[in-house]
Amino acid sequence: QVTYKRNKLINLTKNFFLLILIISCSKNVSIQSLNSEEIISLSQSKIVNSKSFSFDLKHKNGSTELPGDYNISRANGDIQKPNNIMIDAEIISNNFLIKLSYLSLNDRYWITNPISFDWMETPEEDNPFRNIDPINILGDIYAEIESIKLVEYKNNEYLLSANINSNNLTSLVGDIIIPNKNVDIELFITDQGFVRKILIFGEVQPNDLSNTLREISFSNWNVEIEWDEP
Repeated sequence: QVTYKRNKLINLTKNFFLLILIISCSKNVSIQSLNSEEIISLSQSKIVNSKSFSFDLKHKNGSTELPGDYNISRANGDIQKPNNIMIDAEIISNNFLIKLSYLSLNDRYWITNPISFDWMETPEEDNPFRNIDPINILGDIYAEIESIKLVEYKNNEYLLSANINSNNLTSLVGDIIIPNKNVDIELFITDQGFVRKILIFGEVQPNDLSNTLREISFSNWNVEIEWDEP
């Protein structure tokens, strides 16, 4: 009698854990059943329908060159469509590290003095960031993305590898670019379709190295941002 009760308890326990395992697996299958093209399509729709996001650009073994001997080593900021941009940047110029901020708001432009950090309104032609377009970085990358492969699904996030043409990175690097070069990238996309991070490998600009890495992180999708003129 005792043995029978013990065996019955063991069987009930096994069945309970089996049920939990089946439910867990069924949830994972429904999420992971998307193929690489479907993941990109889902992510693309999130980008198109997004209203705002934050970004953080950093480099390994290099920087992003702008006209006027400015080299961005790191930049972060906020974007609100259609054209509001706030950037805080660390820029190397003439071997000096300069920290400055940039604001584009209501078709007016401001930049901080690198010494006093006071805001100054500037005409568009004097804007050091005029040749880049961070609002459209993701849209341009997705425009002609090729050789997409799903590398892994882990912690509710997809990792995909792909190739793009360097011409589709002008929103990031401007006109200083190696044209028509095949560039390897990796994309980290949540199972909701939001891009969390993109890695861009190798030479995109003439002064890049073969091991130059650009890493762009994205966050705060569709979070409301308050904008004020300086």
